[in-house]
Amino acid sequence: MKFVNENKWFVAFFILWTFIHIIFLFNGEKEYDDRGFWPFDDAWHLVAYGWLEFFVYETLPLVVLAIVKLVGKDIINAIDEDN
Repeated sequence: MKFVNENKWFVAFFILWTFIHIIFLFNGEKEYDDRGFWPFDDAWHLVAYGWLEFFVYETLPLVVLAIVKLVGKDIINAIDEDN
C-alpha cells in the first residue's frame, strides 16, 4: 500500500495504459507470422497487434519504473553535486 500511495501517478497511468493495450489486443488478429512488430510493421494497423506486443508494452513501463526507483536518486544527487 505504501508503493501505491507514493506512486499514485504511476498506478493511474498504468491502469489506463493496460486498458488501452487490452483493447488493442482484442482488436488485433496477429497470428505468428512475418508482419513485423506493431507499430513498426509495414501496415501500421492494429490487426498486427498480438501477444508479443502486449507483453512488451505492458512490461516496458514496469522496467522503466524499476530503473527510475533504483538509480533515480543517485542520478539526481550526481547532478546536484556537479552544479
